[in-house]
Amino acid sequence: MPSHRLVRAALGLIVAWGAAASNDPALARDVAACPERPPRLPAAQRRITTVPKDQPAEIYAREMQSTEGGISDFTGNVELRHEGKSLMAEQLRYDKNTDEMDATGDVLFKDTAGLTFLTQEMRLNLESRIGHTGSVQFKMEDGSARGDAERTDFEGPDHTRFTRIRYTTCAAGRDDWYLKIKDLRLDTEEDIGTARQASIHFLGVPIIYLPYLSFPISDKRKSGFLLPRVGYASKRGVDISVPYYFNLAPHYDDTLTPELMTRRGLQWQNEFRYLSRNSNGKLDFEILPNDRLKNGETRTAGTLQHNTLFNPYWSASVDVRGISDKEYFEDFRDDIGVTSQTHLPQNAQIDYRGPRWNFTARAADYQTIDRAIAPSDRPYARLPQLNLSYNLPSESNRLNYSFESEVVSFERDASITGERLTLNPSVSFPLSNSYAFLTPRIGWQHIAYRLAGAPDETPTLTQTLFSLDSGLIFERDSRWGERLFTQTLEPRLYYLYVPSKNQDALPVFDTSLADFSFPGLFRNNRFVGGDRIGDANQLTAAVTTRFIDESDGAERFRASLGKIYYFDDRLVNLPAATSTFSGSDIVAEFTATLASHWHARASAQWNPRDNITQKYNYYLQYNPAKDRIVNLGRRVTRGELEQTDISTQWPVATRWTFRARSLFSQEANRNLESYAGVEYNACCWVLRVLAKRQLTVDAINNTSTSQKFSIMFELEFTGFSKLGKIPDSPLRQSVFYAPDNPAKPLGP
Repeated sequence: MPSHRLVRAALGLIVAWGAAASNDPALARDVAACPERPPRLPAAQRRITTVPKDQPAEIYAREMQSTEGGISDFTGNVELRHEGKSLMAEQLRYDKNTDEMDATGDVLFKDTAGLTFLTQEMRLNLESRIGHTGSVQFKMEDGSARGDAERTDFEGPDHTRFTRIRYTTCAAGRDDWYLKIKDLRLDTEEDIGTARQASIHFLGVPIIYLPYLSFPISDKRKSGFLLPRVGYASKRGVDISVPYYFNLAPHYDDTLTPELMTRRGLQWQNEFRYLSRNSNGKLDFEILPNDRLKNGETRTAGTLQHNTLFNPYWSASVDVRGISDKEYFEDFRDDIGVTSQTHLPQNAQIDYRGPRWNFTARAADYQTIDRAIAPSDRPYARLPQLNLSYNLPSESNRLNYSFESEVVSFERDASITGERLTLNPSVSFPLSNSYAFLTPRIGWQHIAYRLAGAPDETPTLTQTLFSLDSGLIFERDSRWGERLFTQTLEPRLYYLYVPSKNQDALPVFDTSLADFSFPGLFRNNRFVGGDRIGDANQLTAAVTTRFIDESDGAERFRASLGKIYYFDDRLVNLPAATSTFSGSDIVAEFTATLASHWHARASAQWNPRDNITQKYNYYLQYNPAKDRIVNLGRRVTRGELEQTDISTQWPVATRWTFRARSLFSQEANRNLESYAGVEYNACCWVLRVLAKRQLTVDAINNTSTSQKFSIMFELEFTGFSKLGKIPDSPLRQSVFYAPDNPAKPLGP
């Protein structure tokens, strides 16, 4: 009788080819549930029974006849149980001398891994595991997959052969797709499966044929070809890639992918991955030796990412990226988040994260993708940058100490260069109880330079700061329909004083004004970076209200409003100027989980002096079920940005789903990125087709733009693998992050 390991291998005979795709939980969530094809559990969750070995077989039947020579015949509802497996048949003959059995008549064999075989005849030597079955059908116990074979041969303890086998995840009576193999051999000693004349058939048409296929039948990896990818894009033409996977060692591997683009040529892509007990990383490299659309230029791109954990406190990381030319991402990438990059990081750092002290040593540089950017406008390289800080969790009613410091050397062509030292110690004494808090803080800020190419090579600046943060928390019971809430009202006052000192002669290496937002009302420096210390004599007045659901403690609604009142002019600015306004803009933000599956988030910045809105954004989401969503977002910054982002995924008919996204710039009156398409879910296979347009900018003349058009498709064989690639579903692309513990929406 075959062991459960062998029968489990029979299930792995085919699915191992597509295991990498079928085991992706995010992919599984994209496929709508189908009652006729239950979802297959991940491998780690499948029940596998372990039973004692060398146990005698138990046989039950209506009639039994024994003859001379040790042969026994069992007839009528025969059931054999052996080491966790079972066999049922109409008739069974067992030879005690040879340990052979012959079963006939509706033979049903079930193994411990949940795989069931149905055949009309089966012969097997229980000791040597040599035998065969006739035509056999098999299926998973949960109904997620099934198949059949013309013959099964058991060729010893570790070898099994299947002749003319088919496998599919479609429901019984439907063979929309199946994997067909003429000859399949399983070697469970080496955990290798070997298939000859394998093909995938879709709607009766063979779409992929492989004369030879070798794959692992366990968790072990094995070298071999992966499924090819096919697509079309206006800048690449027909795009065909065939990855080959190299299983070099248990802790590192490599994937080499030749990609043929009919308009450009043959590109080679390589991904090398490694993993050790304390480290992991990957090295990616791409090269197109002769790009026909770029006058035969050689195009390249590369990425090195590495992480090491030396111990619980010390770690290191490397992130180095580069491309050969500005247009590389525009020509070979489809994500606007990638194609819009202007600089690529080139960083290496070592970190220490202790219970009190934190330390970072970093070497950081950038590749400027757009070479039209003047050298004086490019970011500085930090060679090196050292940060040391002392921080403990804040404790009430006692002194709290904090210390931050940085030493960094800035390098850039045709610019002032040099080193900068910053020191920021502070002490605070938080006082708090259940309804109020008061936190006075005193700090000292010091900046010192050693410069090259500046009139003053050693400028310094020392400042003190004082802040007083205070707030109250009022609560009351509230009702919204039939639901009870705790409503809070939380006024807050934050006073900040920093004396004014002229800093116009100091260099500007990495400093700019911080983005103005509600959290920014409580910053102790209106600048980000270490070159400026903003002078301040100001008071922030703000208020927040929350609605907390008493049934589960989740925050359903939060709204905040605040403004800064200035008692003195601000003399430190970038560029150098004096700001005389007596008050800042008013900022507000809110987030809510609303009735009927609506979610909302918004923020706004209003200028009361000119009665204009400087900036606002909002995000609405309607998500009534796990397979449908509508997202609407809008971002507006006066004179700079005005964009609308709409996306949806929605069933439009039985098995049909519409998917679309549009990112549009009202300021430029042009599309930035959009796609639309449909998905047809036949349960055991899914077809997705999208048409996409994306804005590209001419490399020579930045005012010249064009729309890149592409058609993408993805054919997924459920539980097996998929062909092609399309953008992520809006269900995963635009997840709404509610305040805390998002749960049931408001309302009934």
